[in-house]
Amino acid sequence: MPDPVVSHRPVAVLGAGLTGASWTALFAAHAREVRVFDKTPERARSACARALEMGRFLVDKGLADPKAFALGSESVHAVGTMEEALAGAEHAQECVAEDLDLKRAVFAQADRAAAPDTILATSSSGLSISDIQTGLSGAGRCIAAHPYNPPHLIPIVELAPGSQTDPAVMARARDFYLSVGKDPVVLSRDVPGYLANRMSAALWREAIELVRTGVASVADVDRAISSGPGLRWAIMGPHILYHLGGGEDGIRGHLKHLGPVKEGMLRDIATWTTFPPDTIEVLEEGLRDMLEETEPGSLERERDEALAGFIAARTQAARSAPAGPVIVDGATAEVINVVPGATRATLASGERTTLVKFEMEAGATIPKHSHPHEQTGFLVSGDLMLFGEDGEWPVTVGDSWSIPGAMAHGAHTEAGATIVEVFTPVRTEYLPGPPGRPPSR
Repeated sequence: MPDPVVSHRPVAVLGAGLTGASWTALFAAHAREVRVFDKTPERARSACARALEMGRFLVDKGLADPKAFALGSESVHAVGTMEEALAGAEHAQECVAEDLDLKRAVFAQADRAAAPDTILATSSSGLSISDIQTGLSGAGRCIAAHPYNPPHLIPIVELAPGSQTDPAVMARARDFYLSVGKDPVVLSRDVPGYLANRMSAALWREAIELVRTGVASVADVDRAISSGPGLRWAIMGPHILYHLGGGEDGIRGHLKHLGPVKEGMLRDIATWTTFPPDTIEVLEEGLRDMLEETEPGSLERERDEALAGFIAARTQAARSAPAGPVIVDGATAEVINVVPGATRATLASGERTTLVKFEMEAGATIPKHSHPHEQTGFLVSGDLMLFGEDGEWPVTVGDSWSIPGAMAHGAHTEAGATIVEVFTPVRTEYLPGPPGRPPSR
């Protein structure tokens, strides 16, 4: 790896609370010059000091390149005016309090002071960027860039355009956040709470209701997530996990099998949109019991240590997985028993397709099934009878066939058969390497 060089334009951080300090740490860890402004100069200086501590934590945990951070840490400055922070800046990350009038005032001042091509991004977790950008001459360069705390550790940043945002600015912003190690998700429009907070709010509502109605304690409700689905969600999102839960039939099989059960849950879960009056008291009582012997600050340390360890482990797992197109020796490919008398081995995979070999013994049958992937098949040797929604038809050696996704089909052989099939898009559960490896991007 070549030595990092500070060759980018500066980054401005506007607002020097915890979020501002955390953003500063991330930018510095990627060898960026960072200028921190706050209306209270002491807060800006304190944020710079905290950012350097956070950056050293990233280096210690193997999450930042020491040389990059060494360069960036020399270029972290608390400045006295917003104009000084924005002079020549490539990007401005606003981190002031969650108050619409305050954010509008900060954006108005930044819009006047910043170069025309400087991206102005709010870290707001719930306010509308459309409301913030209203009336600004540079409204087109204003975006929402919502992090999850702490931003220097949690990879996600949610990018949302306002009603007047230039689409080209969204593309530039995504490239910027990728360059500082974030994992950006891009929304097509401005919605309250973006993606993660909306889903978190729905989960928390039910978590509160389960405590309020006496189903379980605060501690057990929390543990049900942290020791259960939370572990899976840290690796894959709900759609792909439920798709994997459907086995050969994917998401269609999952919903066919468990859809009615889940609908029963949906009919029973809470639907209130205003916090019940007893919410605070009920949760505080449960948290007091849960945290009775916890030392101040220990939870934050436990969280950050665990996050750092997990992110490092996940990064290492991704590096150890095959990247880009994968070609496997057909003689050594892992053989999976599909049904009695039939095996599967993945021969190759790319960004869009998976190449798979099936071997069927004499008299073997693959039952009628469906999955969401388009399938093109080739009979290499033997005999084969395909059957599907429109009947059945014989295939001879050298023949090929194509079956659209979600259509039911199966196969039978009298003397045995060798089949090669191509799946589009990539069938992730068929890929070599760690389970569930996503296609390379």
